[in-house]
Amino acid sequence: MVKARKKKVRAHQFYFVKDRVWKTLLKENKVDDIYKSKVRQINFFRYVTKPFRLLQNLLFYRMIKNVDLSEKNPVFILGHWRSGTTHMHYVFDKDPQFGTLSNYQTFSFTTSLLSKRVVKFLLSPLMPKERTQDNVKMTVDKPGEEEQPLSVSSTRSGIHSWIFPKNQSYFEKYNLFKGITAEEKKAWQNDYVKVLKTIALANDKKQLLLKNPHNTSRVKELLELFPNAKFIYIHRNPLDVYISMQHLFSKVVETQFLQYVTFPERKELIIHYFKATLEKYLAEKDLIPKENLYEVSYDDFTGNEMFHAEKIYKQLNLGGFETAKPEIQKYLDSVKKYEKNKFRDLSPETEERLRKEWKFAFDEWGY
Repeated sequence: MVKARKKKVRAHQFYFVKDRVWKTLLKENKVDDIYKSKVRQINFFRYVTKPFRLLQNLLFYRMIKNVDLSEKNPVFILGHWRSGTTHMHYVFDKDPQFGTLSNYQTFSFTTSLLSKRVVKFLLSPLMPKERTQDNVKMTVDKPGEEEQPLSVSSTRSGIHSWIFPKNQSYFEKYNLFKGITAEEKKAWQNDYVKVLKTIALANDKKQLLLKNPHNTSRVKELLELFPNAKFIYIHRNPLDVYISMQHLFSKVVETQFLQYVTFPERKELIIHYFKATLEKYLAEKDLIPKENLYEVSYDDFTGNEMFHAEKIYKQLNLGGFETAKPEIQKYLDSVKKYEKNKFRDLSPETEERLRKEWKFAFDEWGY
């Protein structure tokens, strides 16, 4: 067997996992021996955080339940991983009318409502100053993705297939909704709505701005929950996405593994995720009313953010652009010197395979 490369991991996203979720996942999956130390770390933090998790549930359960998400339609930023969704999220996060999930809430979701000041103070040492995969600056207050909170509060999250990569049933069921019963789908929707209600409560019930690449293949399911939701979709050259996904797996996803898969196996997963995710998006995007969807390429958006932001606000009827414009400009000025990662070129064999298996995407967006 090929040995896994050891990496220094400062934190695992399951440190704040609910007991029920953790026990179910361990029952459904066998942890490989090389990751047993991570299990011990997770169990230690579970033990430490359990009183606070129970306290949050006791104090806020009814308040979360009573949040009405129908009052303000969520805005969903969609796009495959490594397509520019984070940059777009950071741009629109500057608008004070939106409520977003912050990084400290992302990591400590099951305790984050108790005391923002205390939680942020305790988590700051664990937060890198830059994202490992792309050097984008991070703080505890920057916006994050709600799939991670879903993964620690529910047994129904596609990201579980990234942590237990030998078990792709989570991705198939809860990203693609294949082989899923009506009851299981309803349970996922209930779990997801509860996560969103918690985020809304933490943001004074503002209109939610959500960025979660896992949602890219969930258009139909999201519309069943929010028929009038707004969607922004960003796409990128598939070859760039593939190279960047490899980097993401080696720098980030691998650090969360509880099962080992070889590098060739990871390559197959990346190819499958892209194909399955974007084929489902393309099959369902016409379900979105045209006035509620804005599509843009990464290359067009980057460097022309303000131009597209104004068009997005107008087309999606978001309102408040003039108020948000100065804050958006401040953010854009702050990242002018940002340098993208530089990767080696693809082998001719890999490029040929991607152009064949992902032909639908090259054709759809003209790459």
